[in-house]
Amino acid sequence: MTTASAVSTVNGMDISQLQAKAQQTKTADKADVKTAAEKDTSAAAVKGLGDNFNNFLTLLTTQLKNQDPTKPMDTNEMTAQLVQFANVEQNIGTNTRLDKLVKMQQSSLASSNLSYLNKTVSYEGSSFTLDKNTTDTPLAYELDTKAKAVDVKILDSSGKVVRTFKGETKAGKHELAWDYKDSAGNTVPSGTYKITASATAEDKNQIISPKTYTFGRVVGVGSKDGETTLMVDGRELKLSTIASVH
Repeated sequence: MTTASAVSTVNGMDISQLQAKAQQTKTADKADVKTAAEKDTSAAAVKGLGDNFNNFLTLLTTQLKNQDPTKPMDTNEMTAQLVQFANVEQNIGTNTRLDKLVKMQQSSLASSNLSYLNKTVSYEGSSFTLDKNTTDTPLAYELDTKAKAVDVKILDSSGKVVRTFKGETKAGKHELAWDYKDSAGNTVPSGTYKITASATAEDKNQIISPKTYTFGRVVGVGSKDGETTLMVDGRELKLSTIASVH
């Protein structure tokens, strides 16, 4: 089940490809800046450790030269300080190697995320776009509990109801089969539409608030706060919020 937009070309590339390329370039630029900052931090840590160690050796040598032969310095304290320096150096090296492993994993993840481009995804929401190339509309609603009756409506951009359905009343998620026609049997024009669902509970004191699911086409892939994001119809959606991929 896929949904495609009308194709416009610029220098042999369609608009979705240009958008995806721009998003990838933006993400790569951010990654380069972050990588450079991480390298500077690691380098500063190593340099700072080296400077402190040199100062420590200078101080230690001076103390040894000027110590009282009858009251020599405690070698245990000296050894403990040397061990501490060695541990810090080892920790910096470990962190550097872990950073490299994380970057490798992120690169692999970024490559696999490119497979989402031009795919139709379903997610919790209400508005969606139809055009002449739409082949399917993975619309759905979800009930937390069994209802007495369910009404599902399709509204156009002006808020006018173009189609009403009697939905399934069982608890769970239910897909909505729509043939893109209004209540009079006419095919609706391209444009922005909205799905709403209302439910009547068997217990009059109970309130049921159905969730609705809409769809869109992925035109870009990015990352935010360490999580993959997808650009869908002008929205930046976290991958964890995607219900299904078609």
